Amino acid sequence: MAKNYIATIFFPFMVAFSISCSLVGQGNFDQGMALFNQGRFAEAIPYFEAATRDDPNSAQAYLYLGRAYISQSNWRAAIQPLRTAFRLSPENAQQEIVNLIIDAGFAAFLNDFRFGDLLEPPSRPQGTL
Repeated sequence: MAKNYIATIFFPFMVAFSISCSLVGQGNFDQGMALFNQGRFAEAIPYFEAATRDDPNSAQAYLYLGRAYISQSNWRAAIQPLRTAFRLSPENAQQEIVNLIIDAGFAAFLNDFRFGDLLEPPSRPQGTL
């Protein structure tokens, strides 16, 4: 009798807790999307990060986290969430993510390499005319 009483009280609390946790995670993602769609990428990043912590299997949260980093020209930071989004995504969505990963990797390489910093003006021979 006491076990049934405890179970009837405990079970609804567990259900309510799990539902509220999933709604909180979805709320973070939705808030991030609202900011992302307004072009407020830097403000959206913490919400997408929270959404990935709330639901580590949310491919969309990782995808938009990576896209927000790309929109901020933070190429290196974009690569890891995009790789995670690729791993979690269904096969039909993976090509778009691969393209974003390639773009982010290439841009990170170019930014890190800074081609312009390595080029020096040509040297002039000494003693001419």
